[in-house]
Amino acid sequence: MNKILLKLIIFFIAFPLSIQAEVLPDAPFNVKIKAGRLETTVYWENPTDDDFIKTTLYYSTVPIENYFSFQAVDAFCDKIYEGNDESFIVRNLAPNLPYYFILFASYKGNEYSKAVVLMREADLEEEIVIEDKSNVDNKTGTANNNSNIQNSLAGATATIVNEVSFNEAEIVYNYNQKVEFSENSENRRLSLFIIVKSPHDLSDQDINAISYFIDQGTPTTIFLGSGERTGVINSYLSVFNKLPRDILEWQDVIKIANGRWPNQRNLEAEEKAAAETFSSIYQREADTNNAFDNAAITVIAYGLRSANRNMESEAAAIKIYESIFNKAPQEAYEWDMVRAIAYSGATR
Repeated sequence: MNKILLKLIIFFIAFPLSIQAEVLPDAPFNVKIKAGRLETTVYWENPTDDDFIKTTLYYSTVPIENYFSFQAVDAFCDKIYEGNDESFIVRNLAPNLPYYFILFASYKGNEYSKAVVLMREADLEEEIVIEDKSNVDNKTGTANNNSNIQNSLAGATATIVNEVSFNEAEIVYNYNQKVEFSENSENRRLSLFIIVKSPHDLSDQDINAISYFIDQGTPTTIFLGSGERTGVINSYLSVFNKLPRDILEWQDVIKIANGRWPNQRNLEAEEKAAAETFSSIYQREADTNNAFDNAAITVIAYGLRSANRNMESEAAAIKIYESIFNKAPQEAYEWDMVRAIAYSGATR
């Protein structure tokens, strides 16, 4: 692929999750590079955890960010070293290109640290030393690996939303490798739950993309968890009567997961949400000049997710839904109504 991700200005936001966020194991620390025009030496210190196995080093000439997963980097970047040394010389670099050097620590049980990324700019005039500051505690000089801040497109400009979502869609659709689930894996069950609902034939690449998205997520959707990512695909299926089968359709899935309008629209679904569903919930007609009413219609029609989940609001919304419809929400569009009640701000 020509690009993996843009030089991105994205808002880093910590979210309250429905389940506790996974704490990643320690990454290599005290990382620095001595960068020259034709070669660069990468230095680091390995974690001291007993379960640490090795450090893996990649490089790329397209932008990489430190929230990229090990699987994504391994699929799209060049691996140049793995082992237990604490330095490596990268030779024969093109002086006119930028290079991104990416380090991961690997652990027993197929666990991986957060990425550590340093960039060597193009057209260097002289050798320079660049140090990673994000993974070191400034007071103690020790590794700081608790910055598991998640990322979302909430609040980002339309240009950034389009570029990031498109590039993440490329990652998902072009992954095209079979995801190896354990026999009793919940993520395997979730993937099959979605795949068997397809009204169209799916290629191996389509199935691999669905499995990868549910199991691994993307930089801006990983905070949702595999169950909620399954729900996002289910909402997409509900409104468009199909599962995503190309990059543009996956871009819409990622936008929905980030609470942003998809490129494809379903005017019939919007009209139904406004004329029927909204009035069933709020016992009045929707006011299209009211931002809260429009938000409710959009959430109902497309299942847009909230970046900042509030479990108390969702629990209260479920009770309200049950009192209105005399049943618990089950189908994708019913859960989309619950989200509208919880987050849109519309009132009776």
